[in-house]
Amino acid sequence: MKPLLENQWRQCMIDQASSLIDRYFSEEDLKFYALNYVDYKFNQSINFAQFTKIHYDIFCNSFNKEEEISLLTIVELILLASDIMDDIQDGDAAGHPWADVSVGQNLNIIIGLLFACLEHIEGMQIADFVKGWIRSEVHRSTLGSINGQYIDLSNNVSSESEYLSMVSLKSGSLIQMACLLGAGCVDENTQKMIKTYSRYLGIIAQIRNDANDMIHGSVKNDIINKKKTLPVLYYLQLQKPQFQIVKEYYLGSQPYSELTSHEISELQKILIYGGAVEYCKVMEQLYLYKYKECIHSLNIGSHEKERLLNIKI
Repeated sequence: MKPLLENQWRQCMIDQASSLIDRYFSEEDLKFYALNYVDYKFNQSINFAQFTKIHYDIFCNSFNKEEEISLLTIVELILLASDIMDDIQDGDAAGHPWADVSVGQNLNIIIGLLFACLEHIEGMQIADFVKGWIRSEVHRSTLGSINGQYIDLSNNVSSESEYLSMVSLKSGSLIQMACLLGAGCVDENTQKMIKTYSRYLGIIAQIRNDANDMIHGSVKNDIINKKKTLPVLYYLQLQKPQFQIVKEYYLGSQPYSELTSHEISELQKILIYGGAVEYCKVMEQLYLYKYKECIHSLNIGSHEKERLLNIKI
């Protein structure tokens, strides 16, 4: 979206989300927190709504602004609920407004946002079969993401393929929902292609996030929890003496609190400069290539393909 257009749609989405919260959250404190979360999140990033809007513009045969705003808002509210849950489970809520609210109350807000979205779908002025299709996509994608998050929290992935499968579920499922809700009831082949490249986008986004966190040293919680991200798996799978400290820590029982300052320094040095970041960049490019191949195979015009190729991940 162009900046002016993006800001216009952003405000429409904030207004729509605020209206839903005002309608379905009767407890004033609950409403206050939920409205605060929406204002915070929607003014930061609406990338998932971008996926929905671009697909709506390309694949929908008729334009209905009210319907489009509803779809964009639903997607971003579900993403907000997912983000809050992820931050609570990963212990990464610091700096976000939900960090100052109890876990119990945040769970109420998460559940409330999800059910508000489902209620809003019921009230949309669209055909019943379309409502049913939207509900099914929301259910399937949300459940897929929940399963991926469970695997991630279990921290039992031991290979690149297991990691990619987990990420495809955790991140790819929600991107798939955003893209499909925008595209609507397209033909079977197009829907299959959208599902495929949506998963690729999820993998690209997560790999990029893992690499950036490693580069900028934003992984202390991940290191403390011995989280097996793609960069870490890179070291665990290679038989090189210089990576032994990584294997001993991540596969051993010694907690982070018992490491000496020298051991922490050495561990961080290898994690950042041992080659995993470069490996992640290669993997990102591989899946970006796969994504582009999918877009080029779509039966749409060159301008539409260009919009998808330039989508912000």
